[in-house]
Amino acid sequence: MDEPLLSIRDLCVDYVSEAGCVRAVDHVTLDVSRAEIVGVAGESGSGKSTLAQALLRILPPPAIISGGEARFEGRDILTLSETELRELRWRRISMVFQSAMDSLNPVISIGEQIVDTLVAHGAATRQEARSRAAELLEMVGIPAPRVDAYAHQLSGGMRQRVGIALALALEPALVILDEPTTALDVIVEREILQQIRGLQEKLGFAVLFITHDLARMLQFSDRVAVFYAAQLVELAPAAELRRAPRHPYTEGLLRAFPSVQSDADEPESIPGAPPSLLSPPAACRFHPRCDRVQAICRERQPDLIQLGPRRAAACHLAE
Repeated sequence: MDEPLLSIRDLCVDYVSEAGCVRAVDHVTLDVSRAEIVGVAGESGSGKSTLAQALLRILPPPAIISGGEARFEGRDILTLSETELRELRWRRISMVFQSAMDSLNPVISIGEQIVDTLVAHGAATRQEARSRAAELLEMVGIPAPRVDAYAHQLSGGMRQRVGIALALALEPALVILDEPTTALDVIVEREILQQIRGLQEKLGFAVLFITHDLARMLQFSDRVAVFYAAQLVELAPAAELRRAPRHPYTEGLLRAFPSVQSDADEPESIPGAPPSLLSPPAACRFHPRCDRVQAICRERQPDLIQLGPRRAAACHLAE
């Protein structure tokens, strides 16, 4: 098989403070192939955004990468110098941040922000960059004349599209989408995700798609990685995960979303709440909330075991 575009092995991220040490990403191992869309799902606080920021090495203090490796195109991101990171960011890996529609500079036109990005990375002269900015806006469904518009003159969906245009400006190999449709209505959300999917098929970049909306992710992704309490607990092709989840937490997430095809009167919530990462449960972290818990679940942490090609789960029941 071809070498993965991104290969993460035993990655750990800690937040260190006077209150103690919180492990926000706990020995995560995950591959992303070229031109693949991998979804990362899980409740708030499960480590999804921290993982994304670790890959770009933009973690805010007091976060530190405390172990593991993350190889991108054969190079370990965690050992790169600042100069090498500058060449990597946006050129090879870009990111659409949470609430991207609110991250635009309000006093500079959207075209000028794209131009500044292209010029800063030496990708074009200012004159060339302006033409490229108009092309990028049209590519994401914004008329080229809006290149001189300011953020406040655009709707939320259009500002979100500008964030995507900025992420695609340098034609990266991997685009990280961190909750790219937050605060948008479901119709605009669907339109934007369909547009990203079309661009991905046309341009061939890989996507790491982070969201807590598992139902939307199953429609959009090729494979899905499910996180719980800082750990990767299940990984599978989207169709297989929908049809036959192998971890009780994934089953609970699927039951928690309404479906027009379901006979149930209403969705079922997962009882309890995610644990504090300051003092997570011993052994399996999901066992206090699991309706299929066994004695071994309280005694030993399950390993992430391979269940077949491109499929794994960290559950004693799966073993």
